[in-house]
Amino acid sequence: MKNGQAIDYARPYMDAKEALTQLHNAMLTKDYDYAIQRGIDAIADIRIAIAAIRHEKEVIDAIRQ
Repeated sequence: MKNGQAIDYARPYMDAKEALTQLHNAMLTKDYDYAIQRGIDAIADIRIAIAAIRHEKEVIDAIRQ
């Protein structure tokens, strides 16, 4: 990461939201394998978003000290 470059939480959040919508739609059509895969994808995206949020918190906490 370059100095001053933010780690974005918004993109993985939007990707997780889309994956969950697709999971829901797959369940409506009883495409269980696809629903499971989209759920796994959503979990991965949420973990990335949480890592970005934690990183931002660490940066802000370091600045405050």
